[in-house]
Amino acid sequence: MIALQGDSIESEEINSNYDAVETFMKSEAVMGMPGYKEESATIYMMLAFLFVISAVIIAVFFYVFILQKTPQFGVMKAIGASDRFIKNSIVSQVFVLSLVSIIAGIALTYLTALVFPEGMPFNLDFKMVLIYGAILLIVSVLGSVISARQVTKIDPLTAIGRVE
Repeated sequence: MIALQGDSIESEEINSNYDAVETFMKSEAVMGMPGYKEESATIYMMLAFLFVISAVIIAVFFYVFILQKTPQFGVMKAIGASDRFIKNSIVSQVFVLSLVSIIAGIALTYLTALVFPEGMPFNLDFKMVLIYGAILLIVSVLGSVISARQVTKIDPLTAIGRVE
């Protein structure tokens, strides 16, 4: 096996000039290593489950957080606030809280990476970090929409605690 590096390597030309030579890109060679594909599949499956678990935890957290504020929303409804205003209020609060939390988490992650020793195999792809952050933000907002629907369905007097 010979490894070639460069920008102007023509793999088709090498294959056509030599009969017993096969060329591979680096990514193809890595995928051909025994166990690499299986190990990657396991890691991606764990990552997917972590997202599902995180989504459920975030949705439940905001559901409880919003339902604890039901009396305040009942007062708002009693003084004339529309359901749309209450929904927008809930969603915007969750959006801001989630965005600040995600930015803080990303910043702390990169600060932690600065502390690691030089030889530690740790790599953060900024594009993937942004994608995962966006997914968490979307999940948070969707969880708040479900909670907002629940809050706007209740009667103001029941929410305030005057009627059972």
